This record gives sequence, structure tokens and C-alpha cells, in this order.
Amino acid sequence: MPTPPSPVSHCVTGFDAASLRPWGCRLSGFCETLPGTVLRLEVAQPEVKLIIGLTAPYGLAAGRRQDRCQAFVVSRPLGPVIVEQSGVHSCIEVELPPWAAYRLFQGDAQVLASPWLDLRELWGPSVALLLEALDETPGWPGRLRRVEAFLAERLQRSQRDVPPMLRRSWEALRQSAGGIAIRHLSEQAGCSGRYFASRFKAHLGQGPKACARHIRFARAQQLLESAPQLELVQVALLCGYSDQSHFTREFQAFIGCAPAAYARAGWATIPGKPAWLLQA
Repeated sequence: MPTPPSPVSHCVTGFDAASLRPWGCRLSGFCETLPGTVLRLEVAQPEVKLIIGLTAPYGLAAGRRQDRCQAFVVSRPLGPVIVEQSGVHSCIEVELPPWAAYRLFQGDAQVLASPWLDLRELWGPSVALLLEALDETPGWPGRLRRVEAFLAERLQRSQRDVPPMLRRSWEALRQSAGGIAIRHLSEQAGCSGRYFASRFKAHLGQGPKACARHIRFARAQQLLESAPQLELVQVALLCGYSDQSHFTREFQAFIGCAPAAYARAGWATIPGKPAWLLQA
């Protein structure tokens, strides 16, 4: 079993990115020192994430695909992604709903359909200039403001937008933890179920049923981490699964291990799960 990493040395949350509020974006900063190479198991959430590394590139692996990126976007893969880090590591993480990602990336369908994409390939030299500016900027507030301004300018310039009814549908799914009926959403949108599902997938990267499935799983994962006193059958019922076996099958599909193993594993000093779970 790998050596556990040392505690997080710095974490900045709750940054008020006022110019990004209309798009539901959240910015955070992280810094830690690792005693050696650490392999983390990263599980995609319903939101899309941008990771902007301030030090060495990350090693990324999912299935047979491998890459090294310093700045990248993580969409919502159905399986886990293994992230390799070592030494001093710091980054800025941006979390945004898929309807905002659609606007940010000018409706680029591959962004919402790929496990990750290198931001340099998507945005070209502007990413290298941003990384240089961040390297020259002292302190987390200044770095976070630079990223905020960079993203706000791209969002404001974009001519692509998700129809309001699809944005409302996604928000309703998120707020209901995936529990609202898709038929009800299509009726509220005033269109047939097939047309609604097609439009939803075209703009948000996955159909409404797949989205609801992802959101339910995220809720279950959060409960496993925040409420360890709950039995697995209780988590399953609270998250809308028909029974514990259904919950276990879904969990294994998304993460690659059983929920009980996931709940027991982890480092004592930092958030996250070790990638050796996939071999357990």
C-alpha cells in the first residue's frame, strides 16, 4: 500500500467570484506537499471541473487512455479517472454546471463527452499566458481573481447558450438529487419526451436519464463520506435506488469498486481515495 500523503497545507474555499455568479461557477485553491508519488481515484461529479495546475503536470489515466496535463477540463466520465501527483502540488479548481460549460467552450460537444481534455489544445496560447501570469502573481486572492477575469471574459464573449428551459431542467434534477420524473420535466418544457431528451443531450452532454443517474450516484457517494453511520441499504433508499444490490451495481459501474470498500478506504490526513481501490 502506498505511503499516505501529508496533510493539506493550504485550502482556499468560499472565494466570491462575483462576475461568475450568473453562471454558477465556484473557485477554490489547493496546495499540499506529498512525500512521493500518489495515485488518487477521482470520481466525476454532475458538474464540470477545470483544473489549473500551478506546479507540475498531472498524470491522468482512464482505461487505456493516459496523458499528462497541467491545465485540463474534466467532464463526467462513467468510470473513474486515476490522477498521479508528486512533490509540492497546488492548483486552482473551477466547478461549473454543464450549461455554463456549454457556453464557456462555445458549444464544443467533445468537452462534455470526454473524460478530460487539455485546455492548451482547446484554448491555445491563452492558457500558457494564463499559467505564466499565475506564476507571477503572489497570494491566492490575486490568483483566483486572475482566473475569474479570464473565465468571465470568455463567458461574456461566447455566442452559444443553453435554452433556459434546459437550464431549469438541469437545476431541477440537481435540486431533487435526481429524483424528479423526467416525464414531468419534459411536460414543464412543453415538448415530447423524445425531443426533450434529444435537446438535453445535445446541450448538456448526456440525456436526462443519464444525468439523473449521475446525480443520484453523487448523492450516494457524498452520504458514504459524510454519514458513515448509515447502513448501505439506508444510503440506497435515501438516494432513490430500488434496493441495495441496485445501488452496489451502480456504484461499481461508476467507481470500479464496491461501496463498502470505498467507504472504508482513504487517507487519514487528506481528502480523496487511493487508486489501489481499483485493485482491491
